[in-house]
Amino acid sequence: MTNQKRPRKSSPHVTRSNTKPPTATAFQPSSRVSQAVLAAMTDQEAGASLDSALSRALKATPGLDPNQRRQVVKELNEINRHRARLTWHLEQERIRLSPHNLFMAWTGFESRQAPVGIRITELDRALIEHMKTRSLADPETPEAVRLECPEAFERPLREALGKTFAAEMAACLEPPPVDLRVNILKGTVAEARRRLKIEGIATHPTPFSPWGLRAQPGSNVSPTAAFTEGLIEFQDEGSQTAAALCDARAGMQVMDFCSGTGGKALALGAAMNNRGHLVACDISTVRLARAKLRLKRAHVENAERILLPQVDDKAMKKRYAHFDRVLVDAPCSGTGSWRRNPDARWSTQAANITELTGLQDSILERASRFVKPGGRVIYATCSLLRRENDDRVAHFLKAHPEFEQLDARAVWKDVTDRPWPTEGENVLRLSPAKHSTDGFFAAVMQRRSP
Repeated sequence: MTNQKRPRKSSPHVTRSNTKPPTATAFQPSSRVSQAVLAAMTDQEAGASLDSALSRALKATPGLDPNQRRQVVKELNEINRHRARLTWHLEQERIRLSPHNLFMAWTGFESRQAPVGIRITELDRALIEHMKTRSLADPETPEAVRLECPEAFERPLREALGKTFAAEMAACLEPPPVDLRVNILKGTVAEARRRLKIEGIATHPTPFSPWGLRAQPGSNVSPTAAFTEGLIEFQDEGSQTAAALCDARAGMQVMDFCSGTGGKALALGAAMNNRGHLVACDISTVRLARAKLRLKRAHVENAERILLPQVDDKAMKKRYAHFDRVLVDAPCSGTGSWRRNPDARWSTQAANITELTGLQDSILERASRFVKPGGRVIYATCSLLRRENDDRVAHFLKAHPEFEQLDARAVWKDVTDRPWPTEGENVLRLSPAKHSTDGFFAAVMQRRSP
């Protein structure tokens, strides 16, 4: 599969009625959802992230109610979840790959009428009608295309997953369940489950995380009082499990080195019962600002937020060898989160594994300076690739003999009586097909005492 744009050519299926360029039909009554979806797709094609593209598209499309906004998000995710197959079918027809043509092809495969509110040509209508006659599961489609695995990721994923490649990629195409983490500062898992049931949300406890509840895909939990009051947070069970593996306790000094908007910091603060000191670090003021709001809503009161300088300054160096736990949830390819973030698989930045592994090494080395003797650094990613996981741990330990790897199974027993998810391994390794979570990896390393 290729994203190279091809000129339109005549085909036996999609034909022009004459040699003149087709004329556009008159605008039909506006469909704000279709307009927002196509605007976001066009922005993504120009290099914007899905979040940025979606935010701009929604702002540029006033009047969308909450249901329509959810429909826009769902439509974008579904198109990204089928992008390789849509592209393949367009290429068979020698039709130029563009956001507009992808959207037209998707409309046809969904057996819909031509969208209103968008400039539609006769060729677009012919494309839509023709795609209604074809199947996305064409037997001639290559396996990687059927499984929506981009060319840049196919080889490293096959190396990492072996015989389970097809099963894992198929699981990455399924919409994820809605996983929730109960904020134990505000209530118990049983209480949260009861309150959600009253509001019409059925859940069951997650099998591994001691704080988790799981609802059906598509469950609308945001309007519930349990969420608005901070009793629950959205967080995949894999991410919860990695946070639990930190074994953060009351009275400790804990650092979340790549905190982002604070998802794991919230879990760490709750595990510490608001006692001790929690530091959330990130390079983005926007993400830290959002983390501030989330920490306040969750009543996490022992947290400090720090904007990481490009190089550790005097203030940061004073914190060296100071922390009992340092969590490094490193930037990565995101291959483990494709079912939740289907747009991530098409990111050219995420596909640059060599650049990412270099960044991961530098982040882990920098974060390790803050670990005191006897303290631990927990290295985690939402990647399925061993190059980003096991290889980075081995690289770090070879360069830092003052650290040793701990058996994560033993650490887990100190945290919870829930079963250890990764049978036969001393690292956490979760996957969509095997564990019904996002793909997640975590290893625990301890600084030797003098």
